Amino acid sequence: MKNYLKIRGSVPTTTERGNRWKRIRFVCDVHLAKVAGYLRLLGFDAVYRNDITDDELLGMCRFGRIGVTCDKRLQKRLPESIVLLACEDPSTQVKRLSAMFELGRYAHPFHRSLCCNLPVIPRDKREIFFRIPKETYRWLDGFWQCPGCGNIYWQGSHAPRMRKKILELLGVS
Repeated sequence: MKNYLKIRGSVPTTTERGNRWKRIRFVCDVHLAKVAGYLRLLGFDAVYRNDITDDELLGMCRFGRIGVTCDKRLQKRLPESIVLLACEDPSTQVKRLSAMFELGRYAHPFHRSLCCNLPVIPRDKREIFFRIPKETYRWLDGFWQCPGCGNIYWQGSHAPRMRKKILELLGVS
């Protein structure tokens, strides 16, 4: 990580192995719903609520999350733990975060619910056959489900577009 923030324990050292990506955790303010969604798509724990207060966000930052905001006053309250983003399109904001924290090294795409932020778990299609389209059931075997919201995910015809977006967000394309 470059020296933008001094957050204890948020970015693992290069000698750590295994689930390194789990260590970078974000909390996004009320104006950054799409940013939170993109971070989740990349596999990062990104808390977002449209009713989160500044004090709640600050509290989460004090416990190791990286705050993300466009609000200068909020960022000034805890500058060592909150990233101030310019108010621009969400893709550009995530690209800036990716450059700051080298997110490409830690990304684990398609492993979190885009809805509720929990890690998804693999499911046998026979267990969920009644919840997926008949045609999809016939031609795909890989399914994942969120234990919180119950959403079911699979890599259908939309997956190549999403992979392209992931590369763009990580600054690879």
